[in-house]
Amino acid sequence: MARSSFRRAFQLALWVAALAPAALVTAAPPEMQRAVQELEAEHDRATAASYTLQAGGASAASAIADAWPSLSLVAQKRAIGVLRTLADEHDEAVSALSVAARSNQESVRELALDALRRAVPRGLDGLAALLADPEVSDRAAALLGRNAPDYAIAKLLAAMSEEGGPERRGLRDGLTIAVQRAGRPEAPLSSWLASSPPPPAVASAALGLVGVSGLQTVLTSFVAHALSSADEFATAWRLLASAGAAGPNESIDAWVQSQLERPDPWMLRAAAVDAATARGFRDQARPALADPYPRVRMHAARALSGDAESMIERATLARKDVWPMVRASAVTSLRSEGEALPVVIAAVNDSMSMVRAAAIEVLIPLPHDEGWDRIHARLRASNEWPEVTAAAIEYVVAHCRTDAAESLFRVVLRAAPSNALTDDLNNAARAIEALRHLSTPEANSVIEQLRATPEVPPTLQMALDAPLPDSEICTAAPP
Repeated sequence: MARSSFRRAFQLALWVAALAPAALVTAAPPEMQRAVQELEAEHDRATAASYTLQAGGASAASAIADAWPSLSLVAQKRAIGVLRTLADEHDEAVSALSVAARSNQESVRELALDALRRAVPRGLDGLAALLADPEVSDRAAALLGRNAPDYAIAKLLAAMSEEGGPERRGLRDGLTIAVQRAGRPEAPLSSWLASSPPPPAVASAALGLVGVSGLQTVLTSFVAHALSSADEFATAWRLLASAGAAGPNESIDAWVQSQLERPDPWMLRAAAVDAATARGFRDQARPALADPYPRVRMHAARALSGDAESMIERATLARKDVWPMVRASAVTSLRSEGEALPVVIAAVNDSMSMVRAAAIEVLIPLPHDEGWDRIHARLRASNEWPEVTAAAIEYVVAHCRTDAAESLFRVVLRAAPSNALTDDLNNAARAIEALRHLSTPEANSVIEQLRATPEVPPTLQMALDAPLPDSEICTAAPP
């Protein structure tokens, strides 16, 4: 890693040196050196010095570069303004801005990056050179992608092909931005793939293309190209994460299926479940419901939601799996399957809070009130976990359960102690909003009592005072 960092720094140094050979050979004229020092002076003198330097061309840029390490923060910021003007015509200024963009001071770094962004076209080359430096490449990639997308695609792909490039998410995010904004991104993408780049770089680039409209054919070619060398975990994981969005391809289908059957690591089997179901092969993913690793079973239950062929297996996981995260995922997967409603209702009383919350969340959008008695008990329980209480309050609002006013008041009272937990305060605020939503005489009486209470915590005061549109007031008859 140290050798790789040194190599990138050395490459950047060579590029900077190539931009400004004259500065390496001859010293800047004395008047330019004096003007640079005047950037440290008070406003009027510093402004005059800036005008002098702006008229000084390459010599002025070289003088700034020579003095840069010794300049104060204020002087460096003033110097960047000068370099921004010079960068339109002088590569020496771009070189100096590239050095400034690697500053440890964020304010200086951002000013320099913005100056490079605005100095078209020379500044774009400076930003592209910074892609080799992990310390600043993320910002450079984003700026290139947003402001020069057609130019950026080839530069970002080249950077991703370098050692360590596939691991740098900032380059991938920059590529996503660029291809979304470019006029015709297919040409540079296809040209790069034809040059036989390293498979890890192709896999990383493929992940950056997921979700970009109009590029499914290109994405498919990227994934298929990298399959033969997908031996490394990171490469295989990125290809699986991309395969779900790729188009029809027999090679991809066969490879995804092979990942479902691999003994380890479990993360690839889980990713293969998502890829197989996204590609329309739910039958291949069903055996994963019995995978020995719980997170794979969790992925399988979620991915197979609504799959009639596996409903019984998922309902069994919801009731009997020893891992709460698997039970919760299985319960959630049953949201659209009416035959499994008894399993969901039973899960409201599960021993683990994440399963109880998942069950209530499944019941919230349903048009009936089956399961309300169990949910009401969870709302009244003073020792219930906050996420379950929050889900129960949401259920009350969605179903206009006017018989829950007293229980909501109890939730508010849990926030009464001066040392009340943040979760209790948040749920109390939700309960107040729910009471206002119900708008029954009992609920309104509680609200008025709270408004008359001195020193109500700010979180609760906001819930009492926030505007409530008439459309959000419950109009259903009491149960």
